[in-house]
Amino acid sequence: MDFYTVLGVRRAASAAEIQRAYKRLARALHPDLNPGDPVAAEQYGAIARAFEVLGNPERRARYDRGEAAVASEPVPRVGFEGFDFSRGGGEVSFGEIFEAPREERSMARGEDLEQAAHVSFDESMQGAERSLEVVRFEACAACGGLGEVELAPVPCRRCRGTGSLRARRGHLVFSRACPDCAGRGRVSRRPCGDCAAEGRVLQTERIHVRIPPGVRPGERLRIPGGGNAGRHGGPPGDFVLVVEVGPHELFRRDGDDLHCVVPLSMVEAAGGAHVDVPTPDGPVVIEVPAGTQAGQRFRLRKRGAPRPEGGRGDLFVEVAIEIPTVVDDRGRALLRELAALHPQEPRRAFARKER
Repeated sequence: MDFYTVLGVRRAASAAEIQRAYKRLARALHPDLNPGDPVAAEQYGAIARAFEVLGNPERRARYDRGEAAVASEPVPRVGFEGFDFSRGGGEVSFGEIFEAPREERSMARGEDLEQAAHVSFDESMQGAERSLEVVRFEACAACGGLGEVELAPVPCRRCRGTGSLRARRGHLVFSRACPDCAGRGRVSRRPCGDCAAEGRVLQTERIHVRIPPGVRPGERLRIPGGGNAGRHGGPPGDFVLVVEVGPHELFRRDGDDLHCVVPLSMVEAAGGAHVDVPTPDGPVVIEVPAGTQAGQRFRLRKRGAPRPEGGRGDLFVEVAIEIPTVVDDRGRALLRELAALHPQEPRRAFARKER
């Protein structure tokens, strides 16, 4: 006898799922609700033994390892008067015997799933695709995601076709409409065993995601309906891809604008030049005017990052001037000659402040 099959749950079911399955079966099969029914008594004994093992983390671990005789204690035959309905023991309250929890039957939206994907800087400019393996809940094919399967109307097992339940506790007798058949005495649905009546099963799936050009670092791309399936026919959640963008050796991104530093020689800066400048689409030539200073910036419009909504940012090019190291006499003489032809006072502002 497989205890997971007895309770109608997956082997990977959580403790809460196991407890819910036991509660549901205990409400239907308890001997005090099925007097004189040996089949119900036998089935109740089976689910009680299964829950005795699977409801205890240590016993469940030994059972999963294949160790035998983990549930050797006999299951006591008790009535409602002596039944322990405390939540701490994993049982149900007396009120829950007559009314199934509403949340087990109501539709619920599936949870969102989130996963990160790394792209290079160039891929963030041009766009990319990623194939991802996602573990998520899919709608159960056996019940169509509803958690219940259709069947020909049969007498309700819980109330034995009477449409009402009676139970004695001390000197009190309780009677109310059977929640399994809504007081009709007949049922045309039963809980789905494939999904433990949740309407969804765990599956692994590979999905393909298109990352648009110009995606920003940390941007969250949402795929509606790509998350977990909802419970009992509820709508699915979304899948969220968090994009991580790697750095670039030349460009720094600020919003949709790009920044880069272009080195110039002293001669190019002083006399002007035409210089190749890198852009995400390849190098372009810009004209650097004579007398360009270190730190001066040039703006190349619409040469920055693509915007997902359309258009592009700008590219800002900052000049860095490289000064040669002069170690020979002829070079020093040429520099002195140049200084004489074009005298400068780079520290004249200091002199004004000293006055």
